[in-house]
Amino acid sequence: MISKINEANSFKQSRISPEHYFQWRKKRASACIEKISNKIGLTDKRALDIGCGYGALSSVLLERGAQVWATEIDGDKLKFAQDKLAGNKYFNSIRVENEALPYDDYFFDIVFIFDVIEHVKNPAKMMQEASRVLKSGGYLYVEFTPYYSITGHHLYDFAKWPIHLLPREKIKKIVFSKKIKGFMTAEYYWRQFESLNKLRINQFQQMVKKFQKIKERYLIKYPEKFEINIPIIDYLGPLKDYFTMSFEGLYQKIKLK
Repeated sequence: MISKINEANSFKQSRISPEHYFQWRKKRASACIEKISNKIGLTDKRALDIGCGYGALSSVLLERGAQVWATEIDGDKLKFAQDKLAGNKYFNSIRVENEALPYDDYFFDIVFIFDVIEHVKNPAKMMQEASRVLKSGGYLYVEFTPYYSITGHHLYDFAKWPIHLLPREKIKKIVFSKKIKGFMTAEYYWRQFESLNKLRINQFQQMVKKFQKIKERYLIKYPEKFEINIPIIDYLGPLKDYFTMSFEGLYQKIKLK
């Protein structure tokens, strides 16, 4: 079964089962790691995967030789990740209730916040915690979809246009009126939408202003078709979000003198 999933891990098929979703997310996570692998070696590094979900990014990090710690709020997702990665002695995971992290200061070499920060109640607190547990000179990787982008609603199964600009009740009707195929329910999609905190790129950049910027990318993309970085978007000020379908940032915590 796994081989068939690996051969056909498209976005549409990712909705079939948690295993299909894991394989699709792992494909995405692998692409994420490839982008930074020429700058950061992961072998024997302590890596934190905040909001690990089903464990796809953690799985890739383990394959790259990292020691991985993972946090997750959703108990069902974390259980899947734990079962999936149970055979690896370098995988550590814990369920959390909020943005607070149960780790010592300066513990990690690299922290990943991959498609997570736009869903938390207090993104500023999450960034403070990420900085706290990161070693001096350590790296931070963040990726998120800005709320005010064309796909900022995260309801990709329902629309490719900005339906989040509609009244809330109209959006809810769209979600609950469509027949859902696969393991995700209308209730799940709606919770995902309701969790969005409308974080803007400029707001996030203020949160990491004490970090050294290694690279930022303003992506326009269509899953499994193309991905284009448009650096000039950086000069658009508050309009950045409207033209960015996915924002990526790699930063380094400034070394203590």
